[in-house]
Amino acid sequence: MRRDVVVRRVAHVLVALAPLYYLFPVELPFLGIRRWVLLIVFFALVIGFEGIRLWKGLTILGLRPHEKDQIASFVWAAAGITLVLWVFEPDIASATIIGMAIVDPLAGELRAANKSDRISIGVPILAYFMICVAVLPVAGSRELLPVISLSVLGSIAAVAAERPKIDYVDDDFLMLVVPAVAMALLSLVASTA
Repeated sequence: MRRDVVVRRVAHVLVALAPLYYLFPVELPFLGIRRWVLLIVFFALVIGFEGIRLWKGLTILGLRPHEKDQIASFVWAAAGITLVLWVFEPDIASATIIGMAIVDPLAGELRAANKSDRISIGVPILAYFMICVAVLPVAGSRELLPVISLSVLGSIAAVAAERPKIDYVDDDFLMLVVPAVAMALLSLVASTA
């Protein structure tokens, strides 16, 4: 495997650590700020770095050729991570982040290996489903049926968001936001029924 691909795959796996954000207390007494400020600082640093990269025309290891003159996938991922950690319930945010971190590279590798649609779609859906079934109860307090329902919807939404290639919106962002919105809406509808 090429070095730039390895760098992208490792970066994706490291994204799975983002839910550790919830281990910080809401009030950070040693800094005198609230936890969400860390998200804003994180995203501001990413945007600042990306602005300099685009301005100076820098190429960094792991950057895909088509990202040279446009917003890179890591910025889209940072935007999605920031949004889901800030807006959604911790169990949904954690499941979508860990799901994207693992399933997006898996789907890419299956597609690169020219696997059939049955494999290149079915395996990522199953993997995402298993991640959600494992993460949702640990990061939240939902019962089994809601966990399964959210996992089914989230896995289908995530893989559906990953499949189309859109020129200026990266699938990292879509794989975070689309399933999070879908699961949050299902959770809201189920809680009012």
